[in-house]
Amino acid sequence: MCWSCNPYCGGCKPPKEKPRACPICGTYNFPERKNCKRCGTELPPLPKRPTVMCLYVDDLCANPCNKHKKPSQDGIVKTCKYRTPPPNTSDNSE
Repeated sequence: MCWSCNPYCGGCKPPKEKPRACPICGTYNFPERKNCKRCGTELPPLPKRPTVMCLYVDDLCANPCNKHKKPSQDGIVKTCKYRTPPPNTSDNSE
């Protein structure tokens, strides 16, 4: 059990995106920024997180925390308020 929450840990809830460095000047920028706050260079896109099978809720999750690695201790499938369903990749526009 944690004493205080580290938002980048990802142990009990999905981790926050870490600040990224500008490839030109090296300045760290918040993930929601599209351009560097110092030099204005366009930042590379954020990598997509993989969709995984969450053993805690027994379903797919597109924004997993570390709970997905093992089932609940009592063996009963639980619900998770942070579960993110994967985007629908099927194309039905025929």
